[in-house]
Amino acid sequence: MYHRDPIAEVYCRCAFMVGASAPPVDAMKASFKAAFRASLEKYPCFGHAEGLSSREWWRRTVRAAFEGAGSTYTEAEFNRVFRRVYQHYGSFEGYTVFEDVRPFLEWASQRYCVGLISNNVDRLVDSVLPLFGLHDHFKFYVLSHEIGAEKPSRAVFEHALKEASAILGSPVEAEHVLHIGDNYAADYCGARAMGSAAALMSREGVFQYQTWLHAPDYIGKAAEQVQEVTSFQEVQEMLEKASKI
Repeated sequence: MYHRDPIAEVYCRCAFMVGASAPPVDAMKASFKAAFRASLEKYPCFGHAEGLSSREWWRRTVRAAFEGAGSTYTEAEFNRVFRRVYQHYGSFEGYTVFEDVRPFLEWASQRYCVGLISNNVDRLVDSVLPLFGLHDHFKFYVLSHEIGAEKPSRAVFEHALKEASAILGSPVEAEHVLHIGDNYAADYCGARAMGSAAALMSREGVFQYQTWLHAPDYIGKAAEQVQEVTSFQEVQEMLEKASKI
């Protein structure tokens, strides 16, 4: 899934829709990036340790983004702006589902124990995925907001192994896993450092947010050719080929 419209444009549009003054989009673009990173550094894993709800974490981040872009509101004004922003990202208008996702999940979920590991909040799996009818394809979820650790931390992948083992009723080892993700440090290197196979999804025009994450080292990293794919169709073909060997 990906944001249908640029975040900065959405934020400014939401402010305008509720009668508030909106900052310049360029100012919001820079401010959002700074606010997002600052919030994750101050309240890691979307406020897990502080007991923040995902809504409150986003409320603080959105306020910082608007203030950083030069817009200040009364409490009542900001409440209206934030609710409109939060509603947007809980609706169909907030996202685009890539065309290859649903066919792949339908294929893979009949053959594998498919789980979702995300540096994200609970609303992603509790509201957004069901909204698009994608939730039935996953057997388990591991969210940084819930467990207090995020990719590329080893703890995240270990948690996923425990979840898969419980569902399948037998131990699942790291080498039994293929992890697919679009962040080199968090997804690819995190999985490889754990000892799992990995595929790096490289889609044109998809913006990365956590570009500051440190990519962990693992044996053979320097000499390894990164397994890149541009679609889930490629992943399916790769898995079908491997199953015949």
